[in-house]
Amino acid sequence: MEREGGNKKEVRSEEWAFGSEMARSILFRAELRSLWIEKLRNLLDYLILRLLKDKPMHGYRVLCTIRDRYGYYPAPSNIYPILSSFERKNYVESRLEVCNGKSRRVYSITSEGETILDYEEELLSHIINLANVKT
Repeated sequence: MEREGGNKKEVRSEEWAFGSEMARSILFRAELRSLWIEKLRNLLDYLILRLLKDKPMHGYRVLCTIRDRYGYYPAPSNIYPILSSFERKNYVESRLEVCNGKSRRVYSITSEGETILDYEEELLSHIINLANVKT
């Protein structure tokens, strides 16, 4: 029950949750946000290489840039294993630098990493083009 102007007004839960256009809009935006985060999570490898193509970065800077640019905050436990894997595959190389008195591992993309990045961009473009083909 809800009071409105001193009178009791009965509100069914489904009306409250879904009855208004605003509520549907909020739910739709939440669903879109969820889909956005899921797509970004699936493209995390690509995003990391793409950022490193722009400039060398330490892992925390990669994480913050993804958060600031895309509104997605990947856990450090997602970022650092990818960077380590890329280093083993020779997609990136790293060097230790001192930043603000802290030792940081700064990653930069290698020519092999750029080749993989170019391939991934072509692949994504091809997938999008195939999705746009009318049947």
